Amino acid sequence: MHDTAARTGGMSVRVWFGVLAVLGTWATVGQAVTVVTEGRSLVNFFSYFTIESNILVLVAAVVIALRGKIAGWWQPVYLAGLVGIVITGAVYHLLLAGQQTLHGVEAWYDLVLHTLVPVGSVVGFFLLRPRLERRAWWFLAWPVAWVVYTLVRGAVSDPRFVGPEGEPPLPVPYDFLDAAAVGWGQVAVTLSLIAVLAVVIAAAAMAVGRRLGR
Repeated sequence: MHDTAARTGGMSVRVWFGVLAVLGTWATVGQAVTVVTEGRSLVNFFSYFTIESNILVLVAAVVIALRGKIAGWWQPVYLAGLVGIVITGAVYHLLLAGQQTLHGVEAWYDLVLHTLVPVGSVVGFFLLRPRLERRAWWFLAWPVAWVVYTLVRGAVSDPRFVGPEGEPPLPVPYDFLDAAAVGWGQVAVTLSLIAVLAVVIAAAAMAVGRRLGR
């Protein structure tokens, strides 16, 4: 009976993450096609924290769907996706929701990328119950690299990201990172708060995962 329960649980995990991977792939690819069709920058599209978080989630989800677990150096990828997507959902719904009016399939893409994948990732965490090792902390390399890339690119080139509805284009993906508008001090404070949130989420995930995995 124990073996049957274990196999059932493993299959549930695989199916859940398989569905999560399919949803994330559908929305990400669909949104990318829309961007190209409308003549917008594909580089800008893949520079959004939201999109990169979703890609990390779907990559880890594919691994879990195939193997039923997350191990080795896939753990930093998984934790990066989990932390990134939780922050994505929180920041979007607290600060960014409603800045753009979306219609048709784009509204569905938005729902998947900003709501369903974040919620699905959290539920998936409790189904998976991963016992993350110390190497998982290497996930921090990604958000640090993203911040450096985003701020340097915004300062030395002209990315022209879509701003809030009715507002001019931005040099960064999100208006709260626009130093020209809000000042470097405010940008530093915002990034510091998000960094603390990321560390707290990661530490909580590792502690809860160990407890649930016993």
